Amino acid sequence: MKNNDQRIGVFVCHCGSNIAATVDVKKVVEEIKNYPGVEHCENYVYMCSEPGQQLIREKIREKNLNGIVVAACSPTLHELTFRRACEAEGVNPFRFESANIREHCSWVHHDISSATSKAVKIVQTIIEKVKQNEKLTPISIPVTRKALVIGGGIAGIQASLDIANSGYEVILVEKESSIGGHMIQLSETFPTLDCSQCILTPKMVEAGHHNNIKLYSYSEVEDVSGYVGNFKVKIKKKPRYVDYEKCTGCGDCMTHCPVHYKPHIQPKPEYSKQIEPRLKKEVDQILKNYLPAQEGSQDKEMLVLILQDINLKYNYLPEQALKYVSERLSVSLPQIYHVATFYTAFSLTPRGDHLIRVCTGTACHTRGALKILDEFQRQLEIKPGETTPDNKFTLETVACLGCCALAPVAVIDDDYFMMTPKKVGELLKKYSKI
Repeated sequence: MKNNDQRIGVFVCHCGSNIAATVDVKKVVEEIKNYPGVEHCENYVYMCSEPGQQLIREKIREKNLNGIVVAACSPTLHELTFRRACEAEGVNPFRFESANIREHCSWVHHDISSATSKAVKIVQTIIEKVKQNEKLTPISIPVTRKALVIGGGIAGIQASLDIANSGYEVILVEKESSIGGHMIQLSETFPTLDCSQCILTPKMVEAGHHNNIKLYSYSEVEDVSGYVGNFKVKIKKKPRYVDYEKCTGCGDCMTHCPVHYKPHIQPKPEYSKQIEPRLKKEVDQILKNYLPAQEGSQDKEMLVLILQDINLKYNYLPEQALKYVSERLSVSLPQIYHVATFYTAFSLTPRGDHLIRVCTGTACHTRGALKILDEFQRQLEIKPGETTPDNKFTLETVACLGCCALAPVAVIDDDYFMMTPKKVGELLKKYSKI
């Protein structure tokens, strides 16, 4: 647009006292009204208000303005507001600009004279920008109504289902051979302690059979090009070596496969040579109660019972004992630890003579369980999970003890107590003598 065709309106906002307290708004108007290209200039207390927007619209009609500058706050706040006001009166919204004289001027100055001078320069700069602005018209392009979800964990599965259930096609890409992610590997989930499989398996099945979801497992995204709504994605499918259309999972092909894989077998650790003789003898006595008499036979189903007896004898599960049980039962050590850490009754560290468990479940929490826990910590001078130096007490917390009617509750060894902070000292004194 030629300079002699410029009819720019400038509106300076007080923003209450945010701008007017530091910038002489009236002086800014006097300086700007005679600036080249400016057809109209005035100030108002709150330009973003409905009366302020109406003022802009009235002046556009009255002065036949074709460009608007509002000197106010950051354009991130009200640029869209003022563009809509301009558009309503036939002014191209891209012929509007915001001059930020609040964050860039009034809020960073104390001297009115300096702030006012700077505000004038900011407004003049934005006027020059408006002079160079061209009328723009938003364009529309066809959009591929399809979504790509990368990663088949719980978040990716749920996102895919939400989009697919809304009627859109989804491409779900997972680099592993199966969807499920890390969550499917967990034994339980917080805070309900439900098993992850119970929550995730139905969603995995639904995603695998959903008509709007195309699943690419054992695949990776190699390249993404294009733009919003019209992306082109290159997906690399890793080799399967199996015709998925014909495979039934029977496994008969393994006997005729020309390729044979010979894994490197690590030598089996001989934990029986590492365990202390006394500990070995005591663990052997426990194993004798569960394992069959014949040599070389194992019964892995007895693992939990065996660990219970070891935990009862030593008040925790010694590392050497777990390794020895792993060798005797031919159960991997990680599997042994999986069981040992799943049940809260087991401990991998030595416990005191008396185990104190304070319930922090909902019922107990609302009735002062934390005060009781604080009192135990204060008198024992330990935190949950720790044992006193004299090995007399171990303090732990539990999510629920199953007796909410007695809340708040604490258990010492196998004895249940309805608790108050005053009872803590009495119980500790009693059990110290046992």
